[in-house]
Amino acid sequence: MRNGILFSTCLFLAACGGEPTNIVFEPSNTMPEQVATPRANLAAEAPAAEDRPLVNLAPGALSFVDPNNGRAVELAFGTERAVVERAVEAALGKPAERGSNGECGEGAMDFARMPGGLLAWFQDGKFVGWFLDDAGAELSTASGIGIGSTRKEVTGAYDAEISESSLGEEFAAGKLSGLLSGKEPAAKVTAIWSGQVCNFR
Repeated sequence: MRNGILFSTCLFLAACGGEPTNIVFEPSNTMPEQVATPRANLAAEAPAAEDRPLVNLAPGALSFVDPNNGRAVELAFGTERAVVERAVEAALGKPAERGSNGECGEGAMDFARMPGGLLAWFQDGKFVGWFLDDAGAELSTASGIGIGSTRKEVTGAYDAEISESSLGEEFAAGKLSGLLSGKEPAAKVTAIWSGQVCNFR
C-alpha cells in the first residue's frame, strides 16, 4: 500500500537479515535553497518501477519495503537529510521542490516535496518530520490509514484521541497525527503527519 546516494534493495536485505544496515552514499555539496525552487536534475538514475521500494508512513519514521520480499527498514527522525532524501527519491522519484521556511514555530526548517505529495521536513541537516495532505496521495501507514481513510477506520486501526483544535478536527495516536473532515464516522482524513511539520496553529 500505500544528495548522491546509492540506494537499492540490498538495504532491506542487510537491515532485516540480522546484519547492520549498509547504506553507501556520497554527500552532495548542494545546499537547500532559501525559497522554494524547482529541483535540479540529479546524476543518479532511479531504479526500475518494479524494483522501487514501497513507502509506508510510520510514526516517527518513514518505512521502506522491498517489493520483492516484503522486508522493510525504517529511517527514523534524526537520520541525516541526505540519506532520507535519496531513499525517498529511490522510491518515489526526484523532489518536485525544495525550499525553506523561516517562520516555523520550532525554528527555521527545510523541506523537500516529493512526487505523490509527500513533504519531508528537515532541521539542522536531520530528518524531523513528514506531512501529507495531497487529495490524490496513495501513501498510507502499515495499517492502511492515509488520505481519504474514514474516521471509523482511524479509530479502528489506532487508539486515537480526537479533538477540535485550531487546525480543525484533529486526531492523535502516539506520534501520528492528522485532520478529519468532520465528526461523523464517514468523515475523511484530509491530512496526516508525524514529527515537526511546521503547522501554524
